[in-house]
Amino acid sequence: MKKLNEDINRIKQLMLVESDEQLSFDFNSDETTEPQTSTPLSLESNKFTSSYRDKVFDILKDLYGSSNWSTEGDRGPNGGGGVVNIHTVYDLLKQRGLDDYEEEGGDWSILNYFDTNPKVRGFVVLVWEKETGNKLDTEEKLEEFLTWMDNNKERLFKSGKLLNHMIKTNITSLYNGELNERKAYEEILKLLEKLQNWELSKRFLPGSSSDRQGIDIIMKNKITGKEAKFQVKPLVSMTKTDEGYKVISYNISGLEYKPVDYFVFASKDSDDVFIFRNNKSKYKVIDSTTIVFDDAPIKF
Repeated sequence: MKKLNEDINRIKQLMLVESDEQLSFDFNSDETTEPQTSTPLSLESNKFTSSYRDKVFDILKDLYGSSNWSTEGDRGPNGGGGVVNIHTVYDLLKQRGLDDYEEEGGDWSILNYFDTNPKVRGFVVLVWEKETGNKLDTEEKLEEFLTWMDNNKERLFKSGKLLNHMIKTNITSLYNGELNERKAYEEILKLLEKLQNWELSKRFLPGSSSDRQGIDIIMKNKITGKEAKFQVKPLVSMTKTDEGYKVISYNISGLEYKPVDYFVFASKDSDDVFIFRNNKSKYKVIDSTTIVFDDAPIKF
């Protein structure tokens, strides 16, 4: 140590450092330079989906807020509104032969579904990864992705090939969902043959207030005014197990919070239709695709 201090003093003299100026080494410091780490990110995580959803909403409001935006009827995320009167769901479904809906909600745009449709979301990510050569697998990359969305909002959400592809992708999803719902509707129509003084509502258009609440079909008694409300979910399979009646469907998280009396599971590709009563103590939502009912499907 004595030799080291002598060397320090010699260096001071060579550098013309005054004796009262400090030139020393901290041998007791425990500070080390931490390697920079990245936080892993899943595209199925709430961190990603909520960030993406909020960004799409902000972009749509920025692009269409002065010309095609409406908050009427408390529509949009948390009543924040949405795009209307352009690329409407009603017009797009009508082009595919479906137009027998209640009038309400006919101005709602397909663009309002871009924030949650998984296929549209996946396409936007794919375009970013292809154009940047990056992979969206960390939270740090997420910030870059969201900035890229802002910088490319016109060609993503205003006009062009990318927008047209997303419109086609999203309306196909809605169309298939509507065909599943029609299968359920036809099954409930058969029930009316056994039930006197009951009638069905017309179909609720995606974007209507009833649709946003999760009410797909209403059956009403013409004498008493009593209503029975149904929500339709796609049917993948239904099997009886030791735990109960296990239904595999799609996007059923939060199903127990829907203000309906019955759940109907139906598919355009199957003859089977299963109706379960919405008795919250008699079923359990396992995950986003699985629900188990204690009681068998009801028979009217």
